Amino acid sequence: MIINIFGPSGSGKTTLIRNLLISESTEKFFSIYSNERSKEKSKNIISISLMPIPLFRGTVAEFFDIFSINIDHLLTLNRELKDLAQSIFGKINKNVLHEIKLRRIETLSAGEIRRLFILKSILVESNLMIIDEPFSNSDENLWLKIYEAINLKENSILLSHFSLQKFFGSKKNYISIHINDAKRL
Repeated sequence: MIINIFGPSGSGKTTLIRNLLISESTEKFFSIYSNERSKEKSKNIISISLMPIPLFRGTVAEFFDIFSINIDHLLTLNRELKDLAQSIFGKINKNVLHEIKLRRIETLSAGEIRRLFILKSILVESNLMIIDEPFSNSDENLWLKIYEAINLKENSILLSHFSLQKFFGSKKNYISIHINDAKRL
């Protein structure tokens, strides 16, 4: 299920989620992602993709290694994730995988970086994924691909400026919550 929390810039959507994540009452349910990923710990991991985080300088392979993701899995992704990955790197096959591994993150556009962080968040084993402005810096023709990839996770929170209903109608698997001014809560 996707929870779409939407509202205007500055309404406090991101602050609300950050405060919920660090409050004492919810602290015991969440653990921060670490490279020590045992089966028991992974049940409590939250995959957070709050943007912008363009500070990483290095190759795509180095970026995936940080999160213990085998980049060779790009060759075996299901349709939704493959579509998302191809919106970043173009056609993906064995012949170009080496080039993708060596590509430097700083050569990607802002939208490609955002989609790369979304792909990373989906590939990390977690119970909850939180993504801030997943559709930003991407053409509207990519929005459905992004949504379909995110929808593969059982539990996701999307923070955005608009309701998903505006673009995907009411037939999709999400709940929309409008935040007008969370700073007053």
